[in-house]
Amino acid sequence: MTENPLADPARASAALRSFSEHFRLEPGAPEKTLAEKAATAFSSLPYENLTKILKHDREEGVARRGPEEVIDDYLRMGSGGTCFSLTAALLHVLRGLGLHAEPILADRHYGENTHCALLVWLDGQPHLLDPGYLILKPLALPGDKNLEQVVPTAFNELLLRHKDQGSRIELHTRQQGSTSHRLTFKPEPAEDGEFLDAWDASFGWEMMRYPLLTRVQGGDQLYLQGARFQRRSQNDVERSELFEAEDIARAFGLEANLVREALAAFSRRGETP
Repeated sequence: MTENPLADPARASAALRSFSEHFRLEPGAPEKTLAEKAATAFSSLPYENLTKILKHDREEGVARRGPEEVIDDYLRMGSGGTCFSLTAALLHVLRGLGLHAEPILADRHYGENTHCALLVWLDGQPHLLDPGYLILKPLALPGDKNLEQVVPTAFNELLLRHKDQGSRIELHTRQQGSTSHRLTFKPEPAEDGEFLDAWDASFGWEMMRYPLLTRVQGGDQLYLQGARFQRRSQNDVERSELFEAEDIARAFGLEANLVREALAAFSRRGETP
């Protein structure tokens, strides 16, 4: 694997052109508007590991999906990716639009460098973007201050607690009076090698054993792990089971053949929903 998916986009980037045309991004718009529109557009791409498992099987090893592939696949069949491929693709778009953006890493309870997001500089100040957790409006970081920021979404609230003079940022979710710690951002740009090592390590995670998908639809969060499906709104959670490829495709806006092929790949591995 020779191409660096974090490299600055070429001037003639087909991915940037296709993405900008599809979501009607105007390169001449103010920087903050561009960053917010690009991040909001990326929230349309589902988080899903189906494309990841299929490419991993085809190439028999680590198989990163770069920005061109992620964007082209979304436009063709409604797919998205996992956090590393989605972050690399959004980085490609933001840099292609002329913005200064850098990837960052985050730790979750099951390991270091197991999530990622972006910093984008607006008016000389770093702002956080994380479409996976719906931080879609660039959130100014307060520097070395310890404080809490609240970000409302359609179905919950995000609490960002700045610790150790801003050297780490805890992300918590709050819904119906319950608060859960999800991850801790390290708000310093990650070196390309460090980011790519974390991305490559993700191919060995447990989440490669079963279908994992999430998207936002009509203000609700849809979530599938294995065959366990839930629809979460601001006030309620509905749970059911999804086994059939057609039902999964319909719920998450995917091409049915993609889902069938991915379920078959999990089955060949001896993993079933």
